[in-house]
Amino acid sequence: MEKVRKSRTYIYLILILLLFAMVQSVVIGYYGEQWYLGDFAKMDNDDVKYIRSAWTLLDKQMFVYHDVNQPTVFIMPGYPFLLAFFMKLFGRIDGLIAVRYFQGLLQVISLYLIFRICKDIFNDKIALVAIFLNAIYLPEIVSANLILTEVVFKFLLVSLIFVSIKAIKSKSLYYYALGGAIWGLAILIRPTILAYPIVILTMWMVYKYSAREVIIRTFLVLFIGITIISPWCIRNYVVFSKFIPLTLSSGNPFLQGTYINYDQTKDPLGYKTSSNIIENDKIETETGIKRLQKNFPKKPLSYIYWYTLGKSYYFWYVPYYSKDVFGIPFFVMEILHVTLLMLALGSIVLHKVRFRRESLILLLIILYFNMMHLPYFTCSRYAYPIMSFVIIFASNTLYNLIKIRSDRNRLRHFKKIPLQ
Repeated sequence: MEKVRKSRTYIYLILILLLFAMVQSVVIGYYGEQWYLGDFAKMDNDDVKYIRSAWTLLDKQMFVYHDVNQPTVFIMPGYPFLLAFFMKLFGRIDGLIAVRYFQGLLQVISLYLIFRICKDIFNDKIALVAIFLNAIYLPEIVSANLILTEVVFKFLLVSLIFVSIKAIKSKSLYYYALGGAIWGLAILIRPTILAYPIVILTMWMVYKYSAREVIIRTFLVLFIGITIISPWCIRNYVVFSKFIPLTLSSGNPFLQGTYINYDQTKDPLGYKTSSNIIENDKIETETGIKRLQKNFPKKPLSYIYWYTLGKSYYFWYVPYYSKDVFGIPFFVMEILHVTLLMLALGSIVLHKVRFRRESLILLLIILYFNMMHLPYFTCSRYAYPIMSFVIIFASNTLYNLIKIRSDRNRLRHFKKIPLQ
């Protein structure tokens, strides 16, 4: 009986993955040439700037972003190099289609890994609910068709969580080495994952690792991660004659984040811009600090609220659904998004007693990303990569609600059966 149940589970898993892959392929084929967020003539959004960066890499072997004539340190190199790789293989335009299909493949693999993570933490039935909800959460379909870092970063993040759970439970140095490699690659896509070892340190405390175990694994992971990002750090030093470990792109997002509700008409603080973008980044950071020093003493409660619940609201309140799929409007995904958030909150609050220790890593990574973005400008795009973990918690609640209802119906039916 158990063997039959497992076979049925994997049949459902394969069907969901195949249907998701088919829909993903249809969307990429139908919308592929239409979905750009920016204008190639104006170069006014991240997607077209990433594409231009890849083109310039191929033409001049120079890494640029804002200005094609100046090397940049304002984005991480991972995604433009990936675009350039596919363009080198398939051409400047066909390479973009190839990237989209590659991202679609990463989404399918991520969906499978979500199943494995949820199965290890809860059970295979909840895992099936989780990947079904992920599959109908259309931002997953949309994101694969956009030339942005979201899908690649999400795949690396899901892979990192999957490997981390294996590593923590088994204490295997192989899994820790693999985790260090994935962590290093993820940093090259988005630097916000840099402090992820804090999450692992917390899990070590929960699992009561010895000091010796902690030290060995810390050195292993740091060595591999730093080795992967070191060419980027060396390049920055050679080009800019200063140590820049990641990027210098925090100035404007930090300054924007100092305006409550992002309303820049209230308490504005003027500043002189510089033609040097590195100097301008420094000026914007200093201006943001001055704004906080000036305004925080006047409205301490407002700013405390803004830098905690206020920005968290902007981080979570809508889905990252920038394009409509097959005419399905934004408000439909908004309802689904809010429902998933409420179900997940219910799982965290009501079912915490039944959590396994492994589930803590999902809660920690959700909190980690929320907190990492609070000093800066926050929006739903930055929450997208962790929505799959939110959906795992939501699936736990939904499964238990369905089970309770089913048990009640079974009990009513039993009561109606007359005694012999």
